[in-house]
Amino acid sequence: MTSSDSRKFAFLSISLCWLFYMFSYIARVEPSVLQNDLMAEFGITSTILGVIISMAYFPYVIMQIPCGVITDKLGTKTVVSVSYALCSIGALIFASANSVAQLEIGRFLIGLASAPAFLCCGKVASDFFDKRKYAMLMGIAMCLGCLGGILGSSPTACLVAKFGWRLTTYILAAFGGVLTVITILFMKSKQTQKKKENNLLTGLKTIARNPKAWILGFYGAMTYLPLSALAELWVVPFMQQRYGISTEKAAISSIILFIGFALGGIISAWMAEKINSYKKTIIIFTLGIIIAFLIAIYNDAIDFNACLIMLFIGGTCAGSNTLAFTIAYDLVPAEFGGTSAGFLNALVMFSGCIFQPLLGKLLDFFRNGMVTTEGAPIYNLSMYRSAFLFVIAGLFLAIIATFFIHDVKHKEEN
Repeated sequence: MTSSDSRKFAFLSISLCWLFYMFSYIARVEPSVLQNDLMAEFGITSTILGVIISMAYFPYVIMQIPCGVITDKLGTKTVVSVSYALCSIGALIFASANSVAQLEIGRFLIGLASAPAFLCCGKVASDFFDKRKYAMLMGIAMCLGCLGGILGSSPTACLVAKFGWRLTTYILAAFGGVLTVITILFMKSKQTQKKKENNLLTGLKTIARNPKAWILGFYGAMTYLPLSALAELWVVPFMQQRYGISTEKAAISSIILFIGFALGGIISAWMAEKINSYKKTIIIFTLGIIIAFLIAIYNDAIDFNACLIMLFIGGTCAGSNTLAFTIAYDLVPAEFGGTSAGFLNALVMFSGCIFQPLLGKLLDFFRNGMVTTEGAPIYNLSMYRSAFLFVIAGLFLAIIATFFIHDVKHKEEN
């Protein structure tokens, strides 16, 4: 294989992994604009809805580490192909659901299939590209993942308004089926020597026994809250309550958060390389998250557009979350890139498991049984703000964690 062929092979592999991450994100985020439809059709409260949506996160988190080890052993083609198919099946079950249990099963399969998406991007980046390009490649991966989040919000809301939530989800499942075939036909597997099982587990033990990895995971989990707790579920109804707008218009806030996060991953990677300090970069960006979100959520003086600007700034600063993966990658040998990404992503995505149902439970607690004359639960602006205090608290803990994170500095290459 020539050098040119190798570059094409590397780019093809990373591109298909990026596309996989984007599709899995669409499937995970879609319910953020289905809240009213699901609550009305199935007669459920925000607590039950939070549990349904979070069902995608439990298998996603649990499977991160096993998927990291499996990906390091079997390669990305096998993992990505199977995951595409499983994600499509999950969307199909969700679309045809007639009960809460079926909705949960569909979400569970979507979460299970999405588990290796981000770590496969990390695996290909570590296998085929220079170490100095890792942060930028992962930033691009997060950018495309956030594009999936954007497509899963406002554009999906428009499709739901026109065709209904079931047909929209059927279309998503069909799209996943097409991508499954494309991956099987065109993605290639890298020829590597087989690793012994104990060698793979050595990579897992190496990172799991390192306290720095756990601190990075906590930091990543807290700075992912703008997406997992807000953009993917609760920011849309919050904006509806605050400004009395439609679901479609409120969904712009979710898009803004995803766009900011996407750009923030690339901008923070560029800045970290520019100042040659990952630690200083994440400290600056984490402070930015806190300031921006305090203004966006609790300042009554700002209008809708100003609030969107602050959400965009907060989302951009939260994009520094991707730098945690670069720092964690520095903790293990390159051949364990998938295991490293899987371990850290498990800790990061745990925020979704906790905060999505937690905020739903808090909303039900603060409404204290308030219902409309038709019996529907009432959630006002003060309730959302009270619940979101827990997100702000998590961000404050993240800024404390940044001071315990080690730095990564790359020497200039000759």
